[in-house]
Amino acid sequence: MSNINEENKILSVKNLRVSFWTNNGTVKAVRGVSFDLYRGRTLAIVGESGSGKSQTSRAIMGILAPNKIVEEGEILYDGRDILRLKEEELTKIRGSKIAMIFQDPMSSLNPIMKVGKQITEAMMLKKKSTIRENKKRAAFLEKTLLKYDPSAKESVLKVRKGEEVDSSLLLDVAKQAVAHNESSIKEAAIKLKEKLSSLLEDTDIFKEASSFPSLQKELHAIELLVKPVENHLDDKKDDLVFTFVIALEYYLSEYKKSLAREKEEAKKKEKHLDANSVKERAWASEIDVSKEAVQERAKAYVKSFLEHLEKDYISKEADVNEKAKKLLESYAFSSKEALLRISKKELKEKAIALLGEVGIKDPEKRIKQYPFEFSGGMRQRIVIAIALSSDPEILICDEPTTALDVTIQAQILDMINELKEKRHLSVIFITHNLGVVANMADDIAIMYAGKIVEKGTADDIFYHPAHPYTWALLSSMPDLETKDRLDSIPGTPPNMILPPKGDAFAARNKYAMQIDFEEEPPFFDISPTHKAATWLLDPRAPKVKPPKAVTDRIKRFAKLNAQREKEEEKNGKEKEDQL
Repeated sequence: MSNINEENKILSVKNLRVSFWTNNGTVKAVRGVSFDLYRGRTLAIVGESGSGKSQTSRAIMGILAPNKIVEEGEILYDGRDILRLKEEELTKIRGSKIAMIFQDPMSSLNPIMKVGKQITEAMMLKKKSTIRENKKRAAFLEKTLLKYDPSAKESVLKVRKGEEVDSSLLLDVAKQAVAHNESSIKEAAIKLKEKLSSLLEDTDIFKEASSFPSLQKELHAIELLVKPVENHLDDKKDDLVFTFVIALEYYLSEYKKSLAREKEEAKKKEKHLDANSVKERAWASEIDVSKEAVQERAKAYVKSFLEHLEKDYISKEADVNEKAKKLLESYAFSSKEALLRISKKELKEKAIALLGEVGIKDPEKRIKQYPFEFSGGMRQRIVIAIALSSDPEILICDEPTTALDVTIQAQILDMINELKEKRHLSVIFITHNLGVVANMADDIAIMYAGKIVEKGTADDIFYHPAHPYTWALLSSMPDLETKDRLDSIPGTPPNMILPPKGDAFAARNKYAMQIDFEEEPPFFDISPTHKAATWLLDPRAPKVKPPKAVTDRIKRFAKLNAQREKEEEKNGKEKEDQL
């Protein structure tokens, strides 16, 4: 639970709504889904077929069908909305930062290509894409560096050609770039100070300041101070130094507003006073607009701005040093990566290592075989190896064990858990079977008819289920100690071309109330980590307990969990004794 915080949030889905055009009408597949995925945690999305869980995962990958309609929502990854990325930007994330394992391994494998080539092909495509990207980035950074210091051209060319990529060379260029930035900022700051300081000494600018029309001239004269600075900083895209111009414009704007307010207030009261006496008008209006008073106010404003400028300059100077150094480090890395050649030998060695990592024995031999020479479980392992070949941060598993027998399912699930720990992955696991994720999920979201109806930690869902649909899923989940006949969920999921009014599960829910057929329930908070969308949680609703099949199962869960903890504690003590 310690890693559930904003800093560890790696993916955030907000109010996602996805529909599909069909000949029969528009299918509302995903209706306002929101959830967060945290680093190093597994989020299981559980629901029947047609609940929208797979379409949600495909939206994250950017592989929705052509007839899709993304009506609303955001999918935020690395500060960007995946839904609004162009295909070129999306390909840098898909398969690289976010990888996916599908239900049928043969849908991802080429039956007439050796598995080794399929793994190395994925790595080679990723490597080529990375090299192209690094070449573009290196070219951009090179242009930026040469703008800072044209004399660094020879050094930059050496870096680009790979003749001399060493820290001393890059440090020299960094120092030149930093020095250039410092010089530009200092010069801009000095010019600003000179202009503003002259304003303090120039009393002519406040001549006849007690006369309201002349205030406009004064403001116009002050606004002209921005022009020399703008001319000096002709490259407005350089935010490191243009910040000063923005700050000055803001200061002038606020100063102008302040004077305008004083002028308006004085004018209102002026109508009731003797027009022949300017001094009397000023006293009576309680606003001193004399030459001396206006001048003092202007001095106070300018002094305040100069103090702010001095402090801001110190922080900006430190900031530009850091940014310039990072710029050089980034350029060095991009240049070096762009020059790297793709070694087939290295790719083959990595492919063999990946096959071994996913549990395929004798990988040196198996790498030369075709997919049809492997069992279903082995094919799924190969697909996982391909997904891991690009070292993703997020792994989406779309029912990867559905087509496998129970013993192989357990092996694949254990392997995914081990890979998550070893590679520090964040996992989204899609399934229709709650039992599959009992020992691997950290967080669980229950989906029905395109909506999440309950979400919480694994303990919340298994030990304190609150939604009738979650009860139904638990009741229909087989285990070794179940003696009674399993309960099936009556009825069928609704037609999502015409989604039902109110709670979509109401027609299949024996605990449904009249309001369930009329109004959609909001989420009710059960605990800081647990919430459910059911009217049964409304304080006005009758108290309903989960069915006996669910309460009995919860007791068995608790008993098994206690036994497992006891065994783990015993094993831990035995290891300590051996040490």
